[in-house]
Amino acid sequence: MSDLRFHLVETDLGWAGVALSDRGLREITLPHKSRDDALRKMAELGADEPVTASEARSISAMIQALVSGRAFKNGLALDWTGITPFRRAVMEECMRIPAGRTLSYGELAARVGRPGAARAVGRVMATNPLPLLVPCHRVLGSDGTLHGYGGGLPMKASLLKAEGASVPASYA
Repeated sequence: MSDLRFHLVETDLGWAGVALSDRGLREITLPHKSRDDALRKMAELGADEPVTASEARSISAMIQALVSGRAFKNGLALDWTGITPFRRAVMEECMRIPAGRTLSYGELAARVGRPGAARAVGRVMATNPLPLLVPCHRVLGSDGTLHGYGGGLPMKASLLKAEGASVPASYA
């Protein structure tokens, strides 16, 4: 038996999966096109037991709020297992970017005391296990354009628009 439990949430952008350990949120997937795809991702992570009913309600409310751009106070602990100190610092700083606002990878690097580490910050964002909650969609290229996003640039633009952020005209 795995130490991970899961919950799937249907959103306007697709099915998101959430994995919980006994320590807290371990992983959130970006929305998938189908429930089966989200379930398959949870199985790949080893999350093989459903969460409790009360956890499911809390998780569903959180994911729905985050996808629709509404503020949400996360009441669940985060499980930082396997996250290096630099990666955690970047992720925690990313969580401080207000909804509707954006930073460049370089600005985020400077905020964690590592100016010049924009590429390393980009790698942290690309491997973010908690997208939506750690809002890597709010991190842009130095020229203000949208760059790589696991769910695709249209999804990144949709999340930014839902929060009231301006997006390039090609995504408006």
